[in-house]
Amino acid sequence: MLKFFNRSKSNIIMKLIALLFLIVASFGAGAQCSAPTGLSTSPITAMTGTATWAPVIGATSYNLDYKLASSSTWVTIANGTTSLQWTIGGLTPNTTYDWRVRANCASGISEYTQTQFTSGAIGSCSAPGGLSTSNITSNTVTMNWSPVSGAAFYSLQYKPVSSGSWLTGTSATYSTSLNLYSLVAATTYEWRVYAHCSLTEMSSYGTAQFTTSGSTPPPPPTTAACPGPYDVSTNGTISGAAAISLNTDVKGTVARKNDIDHYKFTISSAGTITVSLTTLPANYNLAVLNSSGTQIGISQNNGPQSESISLSVTPGIYYAKVIPKGKAYNMSSCYTLRVQTITAARLTATATNVTADAAREIVNPDFTINLFPNPAGDQLNLLVEGVFNKTEIKVYNLMGKLVMQQESANPLIQLNVSKLSGGFYIVHVNDGNETRSAKFIKQ
Repeated sequence: MLKFFNRSKSNIIMKLIALLFLIVASFGAGAQCSAPTGLSTSPITAMTGTATWAPVIGATSYNLDYKLASSSTWVTIANGTTSLQWTIGGLTPNTTYDWRVRANCASGISEYTQTQFTSGAIGSCSAPGGLSTSNITSNTVTMNWSPVSGAAFYSLQYKPVSSGSWLTGTSATYSTSLNLYSLVAATTYEWRVYAHCSLTEMSSYGTAQFTTSGSTPPPPPTTAACPGPYDVSTNGTISGAAAISLNTDVKGTVARKNDIDHYKFTISSAGTITVSLTTLPANYNLAVLNSSGTQIGISQNNGPQSESISLSVTPGIYYAKVIPKGKAYNMSSCYTLRVQTITAARLTATATNVTADAAREIVNPDFTINLFPNPAGDQLNLLVEGVFNKTEIKVYNLMGKLVMQQESANPLIQLNVSKLSGGFYIVHVNDGNETRSAKFIKQ
């Protein structure tokens, strides 16, 4: 009887131990960090391939490597990213590559999952289609097109059909639409857009036309006309101001005391401008107003001294205001008004939040930067134009703290911002002589 009892007790203990091992094993299996699944590469161009994968339960981030299929050396391109995709750039056309990804969990690191793809041939970057225009007025238009698979950004040009010279609407935009300003009324324009699928891979053009509304504009004035055709009788207020062209001399007179003149002008891209008032026959002051008529700049020199206002501006409508001081006027001698774009005409439509020092001389006006996509996820693309040497890139938060820094000799740089907290940041790019700055939002 005692032996039977001891044998039963021993069996119960063995069963409890087995059950305990089963629970521990099950818990340990559940706590493992699983390898990513659902790997795919799309879109693929001659120079780029976008790697994507499915989320792993419990993963806090991922590491991504790639290499030539013929090589044994892996290159890490994303370390601790929270994104589920990453664009692999700088590829050689018609070449096979491997890439692999692993998950980082609180419980540990998963095994790698690996896949393979072959880059496309040169010419696989398609031209944009679906070109259309909307919101057409006498001097503005919105141009739209369909996205191109694999495109990093787009460039757009336009011109009157009667002209042989193309104008740059934007050299780099991540968007698939663009607003143009300062167009001529009742004029037919031709525009074309092409895609950049990498730094050196561009598509052919997609082209279209549109015609602005309004009556046929008057012929351009001669520089000798005094007063010029824009010094109209209704320009005593902003509602009656004539629209003037940028980078053009405008002649006007103050025909009587308290004869205030307003002129309307439109800025199509952010940057710096200088508004000047010269050849003064008497003591006139100069002011610049925003679209609502609020003064944003003024110059008030004594006597017939020239006036000048330098401003950083965003796209929109502005007014130049010529103000006689006291009883000053001269009905026969003209003043010369000019709105000169410094960097505003050279910055692209996507860099609407570029800042610049309006008082500083621009050494290289072709030096521009563009950030896209903006807002950004884990990857921010930085396009530097007009610079052919190494640049220093610094990223600051709004408290002025340096959070990232690197150097690059490439005009197209991919910044890994995955570790930055959500919010606003400022990118400074220095070419050794000057600095360009732009804001971006980290999602």
